[in-house]
Amino acid sequence: MIDAVTPGGEDILVGGGPDPDADHEFSVEARSQWQLVLRRFRQHKLAVASLFVLLLVVLFAFLGPVLWHYKPTKFTDDFSVPPSLKHPFGTDSNGADHMAQVMAGTQLSLKIAFAVSITATVFGSIYGAVSGYYRGITDTLMMRLVDLVLTIPALAVGALLGKRFGSNWWLLAAVLAALLWTGSARVVRGQVLSVREKEFVEAARALGASDRRIIFRHILPNVAGPIIVLFTLLVATAVLTETALSYLGFGVQFPDISLGSLITAGETAATGGRGWLFYFPGLFIILIALTVNFIGDGLRDALDPTQTKARA
Repeated sequence: MIDAVTPGGEDILVGGGPDPDADHEFSVEARSQWQLVLRRFRQHKLAVASLFVLLLVVLFAFLGPVLWHYKPTKFTDDFSVPPSLKHPFGTDSNGADHMAQVMAGTQLSLKIAFAVSITATVFGSIYGAVSGYYRGITDTLMMRLVDLVLTIPALAVGALLGKRFGSNWWLLAAVLAALLWTGSARVVRGQVLSVREKEFVEAARALGASDRRIIFRHILPNVAGPIIVLFTLLVATAVLTETALSYLGFGVQFPDISLGSLITAGETAATGGRGWLFYFPGLFIILIALTVNFIGDGLRDALDPTQTKARA
């Protein structure tokens, strides 16, 4: 069995007998580009393991509250109990089960992270594609706006607006997305400046395709690789940014619970001998940030057309 790649980018498996000169049949299997990407990603063991761990975290956050018999706002008679079989993550000073709180906090943090990532990636990618496609004065003006946004201290503005909108997590997510889209715009613009000169784009123009069709049907699909990687990295960035804002008191506000607000509430408790109130939310923040970054690393390697050997 011979594994080869054609000049057109298709992966071909050719099977034959031991004697190449013998009269036998050949079996040919063509693989699409995305099948090649999946195969390369599976060879990145750390990324695959991270994807498995992240799926467990998502199940813990969204399926756990349905199965777990304690609720984050339900108080028991077990006050400040350390981790046990009854309360695996312990309880707080009010008797609330901490695992139920971590489930709720992880769920909300993931909602914010994915909302920020989707919004910032979609807007930033379209913005960067338009800028790179038209070039000239349009590109100059649009990129100067990006530079202006980049000069704004994101954490300070996030704290100012988060204090006002923290009671509504989706408004907080919109604020964070408005501060984090510029990275996607700059990366996609750079990719589009190269792709717009390709033969298939010139052919589309010659056939009379509109600029909108060229951007959305021909250019953006061909820069999907970097966009996917940017999306994964923005998930980790959003989680850490929300945590920082909540730690400063400008993030998610009660009665909503996020991992950042749990970290804030557990900081004082940790110095008083109740470290489980601080360490468990911190562990899940680390898990989300690390796994998402490793998944992005694996996707970057898998989507790299010059990649010849995936890292173990």
